[in-house]
Amino acid sequence: MAGRASMEQGVAKGDGATDRSAQVHPARGTKAGEARKKDRARRQCRQHARRMALLVSFLLFPITIFYFSPVLVIEGALSGAVVASTIVFAVQFLMAIVLRRAFCGWLCAAGGLQELEATAVGKPAKLGWRTRVKYVIWVPWVLSIAACAWVAGGFTVVDPLYGIPGGVSMNNPLGLPIYFGIVALFFVPNLFLGRRAMCHGICWMAPFMVLGEKLGAALRLPQLHVGAEADRCIGCGKCDRACPMSLPVERLLRAGAIEDAECIQCAACADACPKDVLKLRMSRVR
Repeated sequence: MAGRASMEQGVAKGDGATDRSAQVHPARGTKAGEARKKDRARRQCRQHARRMALLVSFLLFPITIFYFSPVLVIEGALSGAVVASTIVFAVQFLMAIVLRRAFCGWLCAAGGLQELEATAVGKPAKLGWRTRVKYVIWVPWVLSIAACAWVAGGFTVVDPLYGIPGGVSMNNPLGLPIYFGIVALFFVPNLFLGRRAMCHGICWMAPFMVLGEKLGAALRLPQLHVGAEADRCIGCGKCDRACPMSLPVERLLRAGAIEDAECIQCAACADACPKDVLKLRMSRVR
């Protein structure tokens, strides 16, 4: 009888432990679920904020378009003037030493236009040789700026409002054809070539930032980049589909970071990853 009572007490204790375990584990599961929901909400919020910044930049494009003009910088060089676009390109280069191409992913007006377009026509862009076309355009353009400055006897004045009376680009209806021409240039080809294809192919600002990125890496400075824990990747492909630059993220992350000159540090891949494999970081890139 004593043994039987002891057994019953042991079973009762075991049942009690099971009950306590049943009470604890659901709580843990609930907390983990809440944490995942908060993390998803945070990621969605970051992408909403990024797209909003791009949208605002595009809406301001009629005011700012000449601040990015590849023509105005040549006209200014012929007059020996450092104009607004010269200053902007220099700032983009300097920013990229640490932030790499984050300007493209977060602030570029043309990028905002192309991402708006991608919501309707979102097929991936074909990369390969097309990503090198912009350098073929960029090199003779930069050489022409240097030649114009040499003819003018060098840069002798800084005039941010050169060719931009009142600081507003579209201050005259005669400028509208230029505006709509640039918009069409960054919009129409993407219908056939894929999302952000013009960023890959013709952008005259991207090479400045790529050079800045390379300089920062050579100096071993901390840089903004998407880091990866490759061993945790489950190969779902969501990162590839989320990338607005159509990069093969799943393949690139095997190196421990997304090290590609076409990456714009937008973190869309990181925010789409269900296993938190990818993270936007500020550190030295391995």
